[in-house]
Order: sequence, then C-alpha cells, then structure tokens
Amino acid sequence: MRSKITGIAAAAITALGLSACGGGGGGSSSAPPPSGANPPAPAFIPVTASGVITGFSSVFVNGARYEVESDTVVAIEGESERVGDDSALRVGMKVRIRASEQDGQRVAQRIDYDDDLKGPARDVVVDTANPATGSFTVLRQSVVVDANTAFDDDVGDNNADGTIDIRDLILSTGQMVVEVSGLVMPDGFLATRIDRVNDAAGRPDVDDDEFEIKGFVDEVADDGSSFRINDATFLVVEGAGGTFFDDGLVADQTLVGVFVEVEADLDASGNFVAVEVEREDDFDDDNGDGRVDDDDRNGKFEIEGILVSVDTDVVPNVVVIGSVTLAVSDASALAGQEGRLLELKGSFDDNGVLDLSETRPEVENSVRIEDRVTESSETTLTTRLGVVITPTGMSRIEDDAGDDGDSLTPGEFLQRIMPNDFIEARGYLDADDSVVWTRIEREDEDDQSCKLRGPVTSIEGDDANSFSFVIQGVTVDVSQINSADDFEGVDDQPLGRAAFFELLSVGDIVEAESDDNGLGCELGRLTADEVSFEADDGLVGTVPDRPAGLSQVTGTPTNVASNSFELNGQTITVVGSTLIDDSIVESALGREVDGDNVPFDQVPAGLTLADLLTGSFAISVTVDADGVAIEIEDL
Repeated sequence: MRSKITGIAAAAITALGLSACGGGGGGSSSAPPPSGANPPAPAFIPVTASGVITGFSSVFVNGARYEVESDTVVAIEGESERVGDDSALRVGMKVRIRASEQDGQRVAQRIDYDDDLKGPARDVVVDTANPATGSFTVLRQSVVVDANTAFDDDVGDNNADGTIDIRDLILSTGQMVVEVSGLVMPDGFLATRIDRVNDAAGRPDVDDDEFEIKGFVDEVADDGSSFRINDATFLVVEGAGGTFFDDGLVADQTLVGVFVEVEADLDASGNFVAVEVEREDDFDDDNGDGRVDDDDRNGKFEIEGILVSVDTDVVPNVVVIGSVTLAVSDASALAGQEGRLLELKGSFDDNGVLDLSETRPEVENSVRIEDRVTESSETTLTTRLGVVITPTGMSRIEDDAGDDGDSLTPGEFLQRIMPNDFIEARGYLDADDSVVWTRIEREDEDDQSCKLRGPVTSIEGDDANSFSFVIQGVTVDVSQINSADDFEGVDDQPLGRAAFFELLSVGDIVEAESDDNGLGCELGRLTADEVSFEADDGLVGTVPDRPAGLSQVTGTPTNVASNSFELNGQTITVVGSTLIDDSIVESALGREVDGDNVPFDQVPAGLTLADLLTGSFAISVTVDADGVAIEIEDL
C-alpha cells in the first residue's frame, strides 16, 4: 500500500493487539513437583485476533474456535453492547477478538465489529469470467467482490436468478445503500461481507444518517480546509457545529498517513463534508492501565489481511499488512508475497517486536460442486453425484433459501436441508486429500443441472474419442459433447476434443457441467455437456493453480517472425487457432472489429504477426507444454 504507513512508529502500531498463534511457553525451568503433588493448573494465555468470521457454534475466526460465554461482551459499531449474546454477528464480518486460552481452548472476553464503508453502491462492474464477482465503489473507494464475499439476505435477489451476488447491487431505479466489512487494499477494500442499510443518506439536517469511510489520509490542504482518502475529498468545517476531530487528530500534515474513520454528509453541491474524524488504526489499552505501551503486547497475536509491503533491509524488519505496520524480527518468509491474503501468527518480545511462528496464505478453492441433495444427516449432506459435504467451523455457511441464513451453526444448517435442495459448495484439498469445505450455500434455484470442479485423479481411455476422467470419485463422461467449442481451455477459449485430450493430465483443475435438465447427474457419474480447464476460483490475494499443460507468460514480444516470437527468452509458436485479443487486431487495423477474440488464421486485411505484435506494448500469452500459443492478450 503506502510507504507513508511505515513512517508511523512501528512500536506504537504493533500495540494495537490483533493476535497470533505461536508463542508459547517461556520461563525458566524448575524442579519437578514432589511425587504425588498436584501439578499446577495450566496458565491462561492472552490472545488477540483480527480476522473474518467463517462459522458459528461459538465463533470461528482464522480457523480458531472462540467460546462465547455468559460474560463475553459483543460490541457492534462501538455502541451497541451485548453480554453473552453473539446473535448479531454474521458470517463475513471482520472482527477483533480478545480472548484467553487454556489447554488449547479459547474463550472470548470481547468481540468487536465495526463496518468499514457505508454509502451508495455505484459503478458496479461484473467480472465476465466469474459473474458473481467484480467491483463497485462506495464514496469513491474501490470495493472488490471475490468468491468468498458474503451478501446479506436484505440485499435481495433483485435480478431473480436464484442467488444473491454483486449483480443484485444493480437496481432498476436508484442506488442501493450498503454497509461493507472488508480487508484493506491499496485503493479500498476486499469485501468480506455486504449488507443493505437504510439509515445512511448523508443529509446535513439529519443526525445519525452519515456516510462512513475508513482509510489512510493521502493529503491535507495547506490551510486545513480539506483532506483526501484515495479519490474522495472531504471538506473540513471549522467552529462550533463543524468537523469534530477525535483522538487528538488535527487537520494538518500530521494527519497524512493515519488510518481514520470519517463520518460525512453531502452538501448542496454534492461535496463530502466531514462530520467526525477519529483514529482507526487499532490503538488500544489492552491491560486497562490508561496507557498504550509494551505491557499491552502479551500472549498470542493473529492477524488476517492483504500483505502490502515487506522491508527486510532494516532491523527489525518492517511489514505492512492491511492497515497495520509491524516491526518483525525476521520477515524473510514473507518476501515476494506482497498482494497475497495472509494470516500471520506470533508473539511480541519485550521490545515490541513480533516473532512470527506461522504465516499462512489464503488457499485457492480447487474443488467446487453445484448439485441437488439426495440425503442429509446430523453431520453431512450427500448430492446426486455422490459427493459428501461436511460443514465445519471453517465453512462459511449461508442459507439463501431461508431466513436468518448467515448466522447458522453447521448443525442448524443441516437441519434445514431437505432432499432436492440446491447446494453450492467450495473447498480445497487437505494434506490427506480430503476436502476442507470453505463455503456451503443452499440456494433458491430451479436449475436441474449439476457442476463439478476439482483436480483430475485419473484418466480413462487411450484416445480423444473414448476418454473420460475422474474428479472426487465421480466419472466425467464426455461422449455426449458434440461441439468442439464445449471443450474449453483457461479463459474459456475453445480447444476442441483432441486438443483438450492432449492437454489433460492428472492433477489438472477441470470443471464439468451437465445439461440444463440434469439428466447426466447420477451417483458416481456426470454426463457432461461442457468441460473446461480452470485457472482459479475468483479469490483475491491468492496464487491460482493452472492446468499442468498450460502456463502464462507476460512481457513485450521480440524477434517476431511469420508465426513465432520470443517472450522473456522463450520461443512461442503461433498457429491458425491461436486466439488474438480483439484490441490487438483493432490497434493494427486502426478501427473497431466485430466480435471477440480472433483466430490467427482469420485476422482481417492480411495482417501478419509482425503487424499485430509490434513490440510497443506488453502482452500475456497462454501457452501449452510445447510452447504453442493458445491465446494472446493485450495487457
């Protein structure tokens, strides 16, 4: 994100207390107790964690379970506090938890939730490859929606397609006001949860309807009359009834680089007017002594966020993750992972420096199924294909077909499941090749088709005319696919039956879909209407897995010949079926062309490869194992 963050004293910011697993032990050894003496009770270890709620049955954050007891305080928006009641919490909320751990069991003392953005959803852009994902803006801040973003039922299925996703933010009239919880990115947030709200209109004459925004202050006017966060400028009103600066903040250059929360109204000219500005970089007096100091950094520390920067040239090393700058004893394991969604765990030493015990990247979901349920039990559900799905605390469970569907325990969710319900589930393979289901949804869906994605475990048949393959124990029958266009490569480019078979290897991530009537969805067998290689599952901040036979090469082409060129030292061959990005063709022609990407042997006006790849712009090329270009795109 911003180098200015590192200008904030690292020792001060690390006092925020987010949390990490690691640490342990400590203390000098002592003689064993006398024979027959009772061993000392295990010590309570303080834990502070920041992350996204993935499940209930207690509260699951960062894969850890936190018991909610009768004295646990749950605070919503810093105002509404409930004791021993977590009913206001929902899947996808980014929370901060203070807890104690004894014998591996964690009990939450306090859970805090505060939204990150509140305002009208504008500029909605739907990802054509993953239509449930995309981006939009709130108060000119970018909001990215990925495959893990949870939507509240109140958003509504406004396009009547049976699911609630980013497309439902587009209304036929007016704009939807939303509340966003998310993880900080350079120009906004990766949304983890989106709710629809009706109490934010930004009217100066109405109390408690202000818009809200969190972010780093990029710039302050020399006269203190305004400040900027990304693309949003906020006017500062002086005097009684004007902008209120909390936490000792002042509208001058000391505000630059500070992570703040702003409540704002709109004036008659449509300008944002700051009503209140307060610090939001998680400073806290953890031990209640009225000061933020080294005594507040104790126990275990865990934080989930987008890794912004890593500086290993200074001692201690400096790491920026989300909105937080940390002094780290050894951050070498994080080098090169900037931009990834990570979970960091560790503990602070006496100097306020974090000793990392674990760094865990977000895992791409390699397994996905859409199918109808045949049976369910107290712990599992089974689909027509015979795939068994087991919800756990790691599963983001949602029931889009019922009320209050995003605060359910696995048991409560399974009690709602009936035969013929439509289920979508995603997950990844654990070390023992069992699936860890990260997201499970019941949807209000009429479609009878089924869909299965996952690593190919075996391939049957010796030629393109008689092959089939297995995913998650389900045989995918491709004998009924008649169109060459329905054998697809990465980015949906058509390969044809023979090319698909030649590229297919065990371990490749492939998706298979039946026809709309679901006639090919049966126990242990999916008769496919379409199959495709898949590069990723639409999760931001992950490194996607590509099919073993395909790779991606980017750069500026050189030594362009009639049907080959070099890219980053690799010679790449272009054949007639190589797809050329339509923008490359249009640039060479000097005019627009109809349609999408164009096969090389069909480019108009006799354009040569040298005409198309002039070396004046960078390209991205999907190539097969033999160095043949499948698709060439303009970057």
